[in-house]
Formats: sequence, structure tokens, C-alpha cells
Amino acid sequence: MGRVTNRVTAVTTLLFACGLVLDVDRSEAQGRDPAATITVLKKLSVEQLLDVEITSVSKAEERLGGAAAAVTVVTNEDIRRSGATTIPDALRLVPGIHVARQTSNIWALSSRGFSSVNSEKLLVLSDTRSIYTPLFSGVLWDVQNYLLQDVDRIEVIRGPGATLWGSNAVNGVISITSKSARDTQGVYAETSAGTDERATVAARYGGRLRERAYYRVSGSYFDRGASFIPPGPNSDDWRLGHFSGRTDWESGDGRSLTLQGDVYRGTIGRVAPSVVLNTRPRPSDPLDVDVSGGNVLGRYRHKVSEASEIDLRAYYDRTHRDDPSFVDDLDTVDAELQHRLALGRYQELTWGVSDRLTVNHNRGKGVFALDPASSTDNLFGGFIQDQLTLRPALRVTVGTKLEHNDFSGFEIQPSARAAWDPARTHTVWAAVSRAVRVPTRLERDVAIDTTNPAGNPIVRLLGNEDFDSEKLLAYEFGYRWQVTRPLFIDLATFHNKYNDLASLELGTPFVDTRIGRTIIPIRNRNLTDGRTEGIEIASTVAALQNWRITASYSYIDIDLEPHGQDLNRGRFLAGATPRHQFGLRSFFDLPASLQIDGQLRAVSELRQLPSITSGTGIDGYTELDLRLAWRGWRRMELSVVGQNLLHAHHVEFGPPAQRGEVERGVFAKAAWGF
Repeated sequence: MGRVTNRVTAVTTLLFACGLVLDVDRSEAQGRDPAATITVLKKLSVEQLLDVEITSVSKAEERLGGAAAAVTVVTNEDIRRSGATTIPDALRLVPGIHVARQTSNIWALSSRGFSSVNSEKLLVLSDTRSIYTPLFSGVLWDVQNYLLQDVDRIEVIRGPGATLWGSNAVNGVISITSKSARDTQGVYAETSAGTDERATVAARYGGRLRERAYYRVSGSYFDRGASFIPPGPNSDDWRLGHFSGRTDWESGDGRSLTLQGDVYRGTIGRVAPSVVLNTRPRPSDPLDVDVSGGNVLGRYRHKVSEASEIDLRAYYDRTHRDDPSFVDDLDTVDAELQHRLALGRYQELTWGVSDRLTVNHNRGKGVFALDPASSTDNLFGGFIQDQLTLRPALRVTVGTKLEHNDFSGFEIQPSARAAWDPARTHTVWAAVSRAVRVPTRLERDVAIDTTNPAGNPIVRLLGNEDFDSEKLLAYEFGYRWQVTRPLFIDLATFHNKYNDLASLELGTPFVDTRIGRTIIPIRNRNLTDGRTEGIEIASTVAALQNWRITASYSYIDIDLEPHGQDLNRGRFLAGATPRHQFGLRSFFDLPASLQIDGQLRAVSELRQLPSITSGTGIDGYTELDLRLAWRGWRRMELSVVGQNLLHAHHVEFGPPAQRGEVERGVFAKAAWGF
């Protein structure tokens, strides 16, 4: 996991001082060969790209160009032509998103600051299913395995989305949407091999059950190599197998039903233990993590009329993680009802209720411990949102989310957004929002003896039942301008104020009567405030009919103010996100069915990380990925991808003893069935 390391290493330091869419309209594409659909997508003009419909901002379909939020859509075509093999790598060029690999299978992925391997202020959804874990309020990216050919789009909101999506949608929302079974008919297969992607195989078959009812099944397996690390007993290579299925049915009278599910199993190598304490024994080598899990999701939609639509969704998710430091089992049951109602031509009301039950059992192996080991927690809430069209060029959206969770109690998360089109090719938008990150089991229930448990006194990292939520008040402003038909500019700025951020503080010693020893407690408290502000710019230009270029730049300034001892060095998070990020992407179609694509990214230095106790940082870097593909037959594509070509290897994130370096790599891929 590696998620508790930052907090635990902070305690170690103290001990030394004293002795962790693009959703193309399918009306034209339905019934066509999938290859034709890709051709339609590729040839969309910049003007048409602004008219595509997205759903993550308002939980209803709206134009990308008119949304009152900083939103980016990563399409299936973007993913395929980037050469990315994972979701985090596919997000590298989204402005305002920081993606850094700490090892072969651990990423720090964040939006608008606070970069860490926890991704704790970022809500990630997979077909509306939250992949958040209450253990550390983050995402286990190493088990988020997708057949990327079946990903329809990834909608990325930079900034709060809590009014609709709830707690933990603080700095952003990433919504991964897969294709419907209707759009994945027939056979698809792919295989790849290379220096890092040692072996990958995947296959999918889609068929028709009856009129308006479709299904697909798919399976995949990959074996990925380790990052560049000094010779030692542990390797961070990993292997994962995955199987999924989906059915989609439409009645023809406004009703639809989706059923889908996934199961996976794998082994993930680690460079260092998830829990690092220099004062306590470490787990024995090798540091392999056995993972398995599965989920099933059902979604029913009923378009009662043009003015009313009901959406009911429920899912069950189970994850099992056998780490050298602990065994963690998590069961989640979640259900949501949503109703959209148009009140005349100029007003639309959307409301909903949801309930999530999580059952978590965590058994430590020597050092790591939660007290109690098992916990059942509930999160219940509702939201209401009112969208008003005051005049054709002015739209206002107000709403709020009210939730109750078993960690911090009641939370209210309101927002107000407005978008104005002063001219046909210009959109100005602004937003004010409040969002919270609820506490985690690690903050409430942790109980780790960081010194010898047989000694006296004992320094103990303890949870805090009174630990409160972290709070954000965000102010955003944006401007979109279609300069000419082939040129589009998207600008967003933000000013965020944070209160009650987590910190580790030394408590009052007490005697543990059960063991008759003095305990020096270190507890989680809300004693840090902060501010972030920045700017994000993206521009797309269709230089030629067969050549598209996208450039992006983001700047962020972070200031954190601890009001306590800050034993976890939380103030160092101000330097954990690069101030400057620049990206340049080129998609170029050549004669003879050839494509050549490139991605250049430049990241400034990380000035400090909480996990690096010396206070030093990590140098910035510039890297280049290139892809050459040939589509010589109608349903086959052959490609060669070179990744990180400018350096033999480079560091992106993490302390020296817990990281590997990202290596230059190349792999060849064959895919059939587009």
C-alpha cells in the first residue's frame, strides 16, 4: 500500500529527536462498423468538440463548451493514440493534474495540489462506482485494470464536485465511463510485448441477446516489469488477471437497464514495506502483495417524459489485499436514486438520495494495527440542484449536498455556478463551492507502537475519534474562446482556502492500565490551514485536416500554515506538486494508413516531500513518448510505442528508499477488431 508511510516516518523522525465524453453522438455511429466510428471521431472539428455532451459536472447531459467548470474529456482516441497502458498515464497531459510514478505500480495522482500516493482529495468513479477506500481515503491504482479499448471517455473535473458527488470530491473528480455493450460488438483482441510491458494479452467478444439487448465479455492478463532500482531482494514488477462482463438493454420507450461486473486477481511487488519504522522490525522479504476482488453494478433508467427522468443505481464491491504489513478486506454496498425534472423551458431540478455501507476488517502483521480491527460505517446523503436559464446566453446552477457519515457527522457542501456566452464563440464561467474530505480509518482507528512495545515509555501513534473533516472553500473563474474554426483556447483560474487540514501532534502522556506502561501518544488533529491558487490553460488547433495539436500549461502556488507541531511535516506538501507543468500532444495521420503521434511533457521540480525527512526535493524533468501505427487492414492495427525517450531513467516521486526510477521503454502492440 505505501499509504501510511508518510505519517509513520514522521513519528520515526520524532523518535530520533527524543532518543505517510468525449461522448460522440452515437445516432450516426450506431449500426456502423466500429472502425467507422473511430474515423468519425478523429475527423470531428474543434467546433464539434465543444458541442459534445458531458455528464460529470451536473449529472445531466450538457455541452462541454458551456459547462461552468474546469473540465477536460480524454477520449478513447486520445487514450489509444497516446500509447498509455494505464489510466494514470492516460491523464498525464490534462492541465492541472499531476501524475507521478513512485514505483512501477504506485502513482501519485492529484488535482490542484497536495500530491501524494493517497490521492486523498480526489474522487475517482468507474461507471459511477466509487473506487475510494475508507482505510486511507484514496485510490488503489495498482488494481484499476481496464481494457482501454472499452473505455469510452474519461471526464476530468478540476475543482470541487461535492455538491453532486459528495465527500472527497474536494480538488477534483475523475469519472471513467466504459462503452456500452451495443458499441462493442464482435471480436476484439490485442497483445503487446516490450521492455516494461513484458507481456499483455486481452480479448473481448460482444453479441446480441435479442432485439435491443446486447452483451460483452472480456478477459485480460499482463506481466509488467520493475522500475529501475538498485539491486536488492525486492522487485516492483506485477501481474494481474481481469475478467469482466456487461449487458445493456433498451426498451424503445425510454427505459434502459445495464448490468456489469468485474473480477480480478494478481500479485504486486513492492520496493519497500507499506509501513516503514526504523525502530521496529520490517516484514520479511519478498514484499509481494496478493490482491483480489470483484464488483457487480446495476443501473436502471426510465425517461418518463421529455421533462422527467429517473435513474436508479446500485452496486456491491469487494476487495482483498494481503500485504506484508496487514491483511485488509473491504465490502461496500451502495445505492442511489436520482430524479431529473424540467420545470418549464428555463428551469431543471435534479435531486437524489444515496446510501453507502462499508464493512472493513484489517489485521496487522506485527507493526501495523487498527483498533478496533473491524468497522462498519455508513454514509447517507441527499442532494438538490436547480439549473436556471435566465436568458439564452446566461445559465445559473445552485445546489447543495447534505450528508451524514460515521466519521465526522453531518456535512453540508453547497455550490453556485454561472456560465455566460457574451458571443457565440465565447463562454465565461465562475463558481463558488464548499467541499470536505471525511476522516479515514487510519486517522480514527490507527494504533501503532512506534517504539519497542516491551519498553517503557512507549511512543504510540493513535487515532482520534474527534478528528474532523478537512474543509475547502473554492473560488473559480474560466474563459473559453473559439478563436477560429480550427483553434480553441480554454483557461481556468482558482483560489482555494483550506481549513482543518490533518497534522500529527504530540499528546499528553498517560498510563495504559492494561500493560502498566506509560504511553506517549501522537494523534491526528486538524491544526493546519492553507491556500492554493493557480491557472490552467489548454489549447487545441487543427493545423491540417489530418493533424491536430494540443498544448497545455498549469501553474500552482501553495501556502500551508501549521498551527501545531506538524510532526508529519504536512507543510512540505506545499512543495510536493510542481509549480509548472507543460504538455504538448500531436496526432498526425500520414499516407499509406500510417499514424505518428507524440507527447512531450515538462515538469518543474518538487521542492519538498513530507516523506523526505531531510527537506530536499526532486529535480524536474522533460520526457517524450512517440507512437507509430499502421492500419493496413480494415480491422487490424500494428503499433510501436517508445516511452520516456529522453532519459535512460528518471525519478518522479517518493523518498529514495521507497521509490524506483521510471525507465526508457519500448513495446510493440498488435490489435484486431476495431
